[in-house]
Amino acid sequence: MSSLDKFEEQVDPRVQIELERLNAATDDINKLELDLDDARAGFRQLLCESTVRIENLSKKLGSCVEKARPYYEARIKSKEALQETQKAALRFERANSAHAAAKEMVYLAEEGLTAEGRTFDHAWQEMLNHATMRVNESELERTLSEAHHKRTSLIYHTNETKVQQLQKELKRSIAKSRPYFEAKAQFNRMLEEQKQRVKALEKKVANAKTSYAEALRNLEQISDEMHRIRKSIHPPGMDPLGVSNLANVTSPEGTTPSTSTNQETGSPDSDYVAEEYLQLPDKLGPAGSPTLPYVRTDV
Repeated sequence: MSSLDKFEEQVDPRVQIELERLNAATDDINKLELDLDDARAGFRQLLCESTVRIENLSKKLGSCVEKARPYYEARIKSKEALQETQKAALRFERANSAHAAAKEMVYLAEEGLTAEGRTFDHAWQEMLNHATMRVNESELERTLSEAHHKRTSLIYHTNETKVQQLQKELKRSIAKSRPYFEAKAQFNRMLEEQKQRVKALEKKVANAKTSYAEALRNLEQISDEMHRIRKSIHPPGMDPLGVSNLANVTSPEGTTPSTSTNQETGSPDSDYVAEEYLQLPDKLGPAGSPTLPYVRTDV
């Protein structure tokens, strides 16, 4: 048995791995894109239903909705300002902790330098310089975060005062329009949840397509590697059968045999298959891919 025959009998285990990965990615893409279409359709349906429901409530309740709207808008602004104030308070707290830790480091470095007369110890001097720099940086951050916390607190208190004032002025309109604004808030939450589900599925589809494309590239690289090995096994100018000028050999009927076998590689239509592999990812567009061909893995 020649070296080429032995090589042809061996199956690179990487081929099986990449084919399985290709098939798994194909299944994932087809399934996830169906789920994505359903999620998008669900979002559109929910948006349509919520719009109709809100408009009907507005007509039913009358002018009280528009009268109470400034109150609910002020409540939203007040809630956002409260969240910003809480973030600013957390930032200020962290800056205080960092400043205290930096000052402690300076104290330890100074103690190390003065101990046993090591005034010119390079390591301790470097530590002191670094600690001093950290103190200055943390002091600046503490000052900035404190000022930011004061600004956000002022905005929150201003908005909260306005909310309380509007609540007194629009008490009757607020009570009558409550069903409208509660329904609107509920629909907004549902729409946001559906929107996040759509985004999550879009990300999964993109990841599956990336895995599919990587498997195709890996198969192409394995194919190229096998071609190089075949070329190194048989002499240049000879085909895998060891016969030169195969094109001049005629059949018993006097015609040249027709074959799709690549004379250079000994692999049927290998270049065509590689080109098909490269074209497949382009067929998986974001507008909805056709069902992908299932590649056999039991070869």
